[in-house]
Amino acid sequence: MHEFVEHLIEDHEKQRALGERLKNAADADGRKDMRERMQEELLPHMAGEEASIFPYMRDSGDRKADKHALEAVQEHHAARTVLREIMDLSLESEIFSAKATVLVEMNEHHMDEEESTHFVWLKKHASKEQLDALYEAYEKAEKAEE
Repeated sequence: MHEFVEHLIEDHEKQRALGERLKNAADADGRKDMRERMQEELLPHMAGEEASIFPYMRDSGDRKADKHALEAVQEHHAARTVLREIMDLSLESEIFSAKATVLVEMNEHHMDEEESTHFVWLKKHASKEQLDALYEAYEKAEKAEE
C-alpha cells in the first residue's frame, strides 16, 4: 500500500479514537481538550484531502468518482459546520454530547466510505508517481491549515 493511503488511514484511526473521547467527555476540562484536539486533527486532514484526492477524482473523467468526490466535499462542509458549533458551545451545554455524537457519526460514515471506496479507487487508478504528487499536495495543504 502506498504511504499516502497508509497516512490517511492512520489519520482516520486517530480521528476515531478522538471521536469516542469527545462523545464521552463528561466534564468541562475534558470537553474543552477533546474539541480542540478534534479540531486540530480534522481541519488539516480535510484541507489536505480537498487539495489532493478530491480534485484528482473530479478530474479523472470517471463520473462515479466525480460524484463521490462532490459528496465528500459536502460531507466536509457539514462536518466543519457542526465542529464550529461545538467550538462555540458552552462546555456545560446540555446539547454538547448530542452535537459531538452527530459529528462523530458523520465522520465515521465519511471515513468508512473513503476507506471502502475512495482509497480502493485511488489504488486502482493512480500510479505511484501520481500518489506521490497527491501526497505532496495533501501535506502542503495540511501544513497550511495547522
